[in-house]
Amino acid sequence: MISCIIPAYNEETRIKDVIYAIKNSNLVDEIIVVSDGSTDNTGEVARSCKVTKVLELKNNIGKGGAIIEGLKYAKGEIILLADADLRGLNKENLEKLIKPVLEDKADMTIGCNIPFVKKEFSGLRCLKRFLLEPETNEEYERLLKSRFNIENELNTKAEKKNLRVIYVKMKGVRNVHKIKKYGFKEGLKRTIEMYFQLAFYFIKNKVKLF
Repeated sequence: MISCIIPAYNEETRIKDVIYAIKNSNLVDEIIVVSDGSTDNTGEVARSCKVTKVLELKNNIGKGGAIIEGLKYAKGEIILLADADLRGLNKENLEKLIKPVLEDKADMTIGCNIPFVKKEFSGLRCLKRFLLEPETNEEYERLLKSRFNIENELNTKAEKKNLRVIYVKMKGVRNVHKIKKYGFKEGLKRTIEMYFQLAFYFIKNKVKLF
């Protein structure tokens, strides 16, 4: 069984395209949308698309926490993670991403070749469930508070366990830039916040950023 978790914050105008792309692929058994403290109609729009489950968190806890909350309701042993603002998703892209994990040729695949997104930071990925399941209380707390660093946490875990990771080129897939989503002032603020969190993670863990 394949479960898709879509973390979303104020994505009422964009999330429908992502949900329909995943549903139309017929590759995913269930879709769980986690509205991460959204102040718009993200949850309502997701429900109108007849997804399996919509979680509406009262407070914004960040992308990592939203994914971990969504995992509690996911039944699949294979998890597809997709950002709510993706454009250009289609059956071909999703099949390329999912098949290596489904056929046990990889433990995690990461969608790359997405404009303005360094491949290691890509939020579009398919992985075996155990990668997201914390082994200790410390790891659970770290994942819950990881925010934009959820991808780095997954990368680090995969590297430590010497797991099979495949980067898969995504043709025509792109994210919507935060400045376009939120306007210049708010978008710039959120972009700086994201890179600050990423940089702090790499400094703290003594990992080379570039």
